Amino acid sequence: MKRLEISRLMDEYTDSEFFPQGGEAAGTQAVKERVLAKAAPAKKRRRPLKMALLAAAMAVGCVLCIAAGLPTTVYHLVTGGTVTVQRGPDGYASYDFSNQFPAEPVVLEEGRLWLVINDDRTDITDLIDMETPYILEDTDPESGLSNYLIVGGTPEDFGYCSYQETTSGGFAGGGSGGCYTSYSTIDGIPYDVRDLTPEQYEQRDPGGDYDEWRPWYLNAIEQLRERGINIR
Repeated sequence: MKRLEISRLMDEYTDSEFFPQGGEAAGTQAVKERVLAKAAPAKKRRRPLKMALLAAAMAVGCVLCIAAGLPTTVYHLVTGGTVTVQRGPDGYASYDFSNQFPAEPVVLEEGRLWLVINDDRTDITDLIDMETPYILEDTDPESGLSNYLIVGGTPEDFGYCSYQETTSGGFAGGGSGGCYTSYSTIDGIPYDVRDLTPEQYEQRDPGGDYDEWRPWYLNAIEQLRERGINIR
């Protein structure tokens, strides 16, 4: 397993290639669920929300194809999980991410963040922040293709994303809601959806919901691009 420590690369970065103007990683229903969840009794720690699909190589909203006899590829990830891809007669690829994270790869214990991969535990608290990510790179022993786990943030606000290189030349992946921040606008003023009350949620501007990638995530993507790895 090859470990890469990614340092601060830039103070500010914007990207609209995959999700223009923040994109649609979190839809209206997802935003509402987060707001309503916030209104519930407070818990000791907000667990990261599983994000749906974040890859340039796959179609948004694809559903796992379960028809028998179709070509199937299983990718093995650095997280210890897998991503399964099936292609239909028309060549359409459908992805199953249900086993991408068989266990949480990043856990918070007594104020410290631990990267947990199989039996390996690494304290990464001082290696990451809101600008600085930590990346693990691994190679699928069966396909020979690379996959990456990107982690960043602070003990109070962290996230992670996993990407797998595919035989088509692109990348497929997903992660936790900590990879981006979801906003809603009220009278043109943006608000973090986690800070909205149910009453404020009902006052949102039509079409005013959007997402922005976290700086540590964008810095990691830029670093990978410099190495010729174009995840998005």
